[in-house]
Amino acid sequence: MNRSFRRAASIATATAAVAAGLAAVATPALAVDSNPVFAAPWEEVLAPGQGWNTGAALISGIARGKMIYAFSTKPLTGPVAAADGLPASLRRKSDTCEEVEGAVSVYVCDVRDGYPPSFAVAQDAADMTTAYEGYAYVPRDGDLKAAVAMAQSAGTRPGDATSGSSKVTVKTLERAARNTVSFELPDVAAGASVRQRVRLHATDAGEQHFVFLQGQGAPYWSYGPMARVSEVTTSAGMSCKIEDPKVTLYTGNMSCKNTVPGEHWMEYTFTVPAGTGVSNLLLHSTSTIYTGTPNEGWQRAKATFSTGSGAPRRLYDLLARDASGQLFQYWGDGEGSLAGDRVLIGGGWNTYDQLTKLTSVSQSLNYGVGTPASAMTGLGELVGRDSAGVLWHYQRQFSNVSGYADRTRVGGGWNVYDQLIGAGDIYRDGKPDLLARDKAGVLWLYKGTGNPGSPFQDRVRVAGGWNVYDQLIGSADVTGDGRPDLLARDKAGVLWLYKGNDNPTVPFDDRTRIAGGWNVYDQFSLVGDITGDNRADLVARDAAGVLWLYKGNGNQPVPFDDRTRVGSGWNTYTQLL
Repeated sequence: MNRSFRRAASIATATAAVAAGLAAVATPALAVDSNPVFAAPWEEVLAPGQGWNTGAALISGIARGKMIYAFSTKPLTGPVAAADGLPASLRRKSDTCEEVEGAVSVYVCDVRDGYPPSFAVAQDAADMTTAYEGYAYVPRDGDLKAAVAMAQSAGTRPGDATSGSSKVTVKTLERAARNTVSFELPDVAAGASVRQRVRLHATDAGEQHFVFLQGQGAPYWSYGPMARVSEVTTSAGMSCKIEDPKVTLYTGNMSCKNTVPGEHWMEYTFTVPAGTGVSNLLLHSTSTIYTGTPNEGWQRAKATFSTGSGAPRRLYDLLARDASGQLFQYWGDGEGSLAGDRVLIGGGWNTYDQLTKLTSVSQSLNYGVGTPASAMTGLGELVGRDSAGVLWHYQRQFSNVSGYADRTRVGGGWNVYDQLIGAGDIYRDGKPDLLARDKAGVLWLYKGTGNPGSPFQDRVRVAGGWNVYDQLIGSADVTGDGRPDLLARDKAGVLWLYKGNDNPTVPFDDRTRIAGGWNVYDQFSLVGDITGDNRADLVARDAAGVLWLYKGNGNQPVPFDDRTRVGSGWNTYTQLL
């Protein structure tokens, strides 16, 4: 934790302690001290232009007296040393303290209602300017002269509950810039690990923080990890820890401290998952020697290296609609879970009695403002049918906060169907298609056009007899051959696979049996790849609200591994997409 933050926490603790003490002590006893304990000020390292907030914080007990503060350019060993006072580059700001008559740079401050002295470091302050602070508490009716002497000699003895010492050192930005880092970052292939090293030339003790960022042309990560860091080792005089092993968006991965000047190094293992595509990554380092954090005081450096092989890995997301009509998004993390807090897409989605995604909902690949609509197809656009039978289409739009463009009207008459099923890209032309089952059990196919204003061609009949199923689940490639497949659950709870083919009029092979017992679930979604192996996965929710993951394996006739538990509480949703 940064020292300035710790100091703020100490002051907050002190304030709470004082409040607790006031509540516990009867009014007639307010003037009586009760075992006051003060926290010593932090030793600060500041840059020119920063402020030095001095003062000892009351952390327990009750104190109704005064605090004496003495300052000097020399260690506080007595009145002679203290007579030098503060350096001219430390200029006192407004506070409620009074100068002690006959003493140089000595102040008396009310503990209860006052503020300790504070100073501004001049912009022209010299490098390695140092000022020493001593303090001593004097209760009401105490010996002020003795307390002044204690503050002026605070550097000669260890601190205790009511007295102590600290100091500030000013280091210029030019000095800070002499603390530099360099990198040794070999490239790493998909499914492999390498040791990478960072070297530090330290003129001063300080802190370093490291985060991996997307390089030029790298795919957008969203919340899916691109890699992992582990096994950090360091040279003597340096200590490091892993803040988060997952290399993902907006995550600080490692932090270090060097306690002595000199040449230091830090090494770690960098591991890239199998199936990860080529991507340029940046290791971004920020270093500071200051206890405060002026933006200009951070020394920044970065280096690029390459990861993976083949096409970039794309991860997919789960959508969930609740009873109030709010639609939420959960990110697949590439490790079989749904990462981070859910994100609200928007409300009003309960206007639709049928809502489906045309393809699995893909995380973006740096799409933004000005991306043509033709480039957004196949990324999880939605269609919804309202109670009047009108079908509406939602195009993905990553420059939009919700992730979707405003809806466009497809047409009326869609209430002849009892189920709409996103089919994925059956024709493999980059344009997602739609399946619809009518109330007589006939399945119809609407070929996609890629045009958001008119997204489908006229329907084509697939076959009849599909009313033996109570759930049809589509939109993704289950078998791993590049063709979207269809899952169907019959009323006895048996799950069947219809393998996709390249026949434009009969787009699925004969069914094969996966397994029975699937009637324990009331919601399904072919969510796409959330495990990072480039195979579509299935999630299913049971009647208790527990969500289960069936990892895709590409095998036939059983294309999923045994289930693993994702989590509970999913019965808050009326539909999973």
